[in-house]
Amino acid sequence: MPQPCVDTGLGGPFVPLAALPGWTRAMHQATRAQCLGQVSRATGWYREALGLAFDRVDTGCTDNEDACLCALVSSTLCLSGLQADQGQLSLAAATLADAHTALVRLMLGPPRASAWRKAAVRYSHDTHAALVQHWAAHGPDPVIEGALRAGCLVMNAAARAVH
Repeated sequence: MPQPCVDTGLGGPFVPLAALPGWTRAMHQATRAQCLGQVSRATGWYREALGLAFDRVDTGCTDNEDACLCALVSSTLCLSGLQADQGQLSLAAATLADAHTALVRLMLGPPRASAWRKAAVRYSHDTHAALVQHWAAHGPDPVIEGALRAGCLVMNAAARAVH
């Protein structure tokens, strides 16, 4: 049975990114499969897209940090939404938490990585909101609590450094 197409909250099912054509192709395949009710295929393509996004973050590409993190968050929201729709609540929570904590690590990164830090701060708002929404809809989860605490500690550490 066809599933409703997912909306990431970032302007549609996902934002196609010219800077990341492989990621964009994977996301097109994933959303198409999800709309057709092909859950296994959609999951595979979302995982592929998320892996491509994490690869860009892990290698520290400096050509388009914003696009890399947009891709990370978009594919995370799509995959975790599909997982939650399938009743895989712990897996959805872990998917959200992994992305959020990756953003937190970037916020704590070295000063020379300021473009990564700025993009991470911006996109962490989306993952934070998704974590809170998951908690509200499905109840407490220790993985979500840990990710939320990690984000709070970053903001507290930054505030102390200013004083």
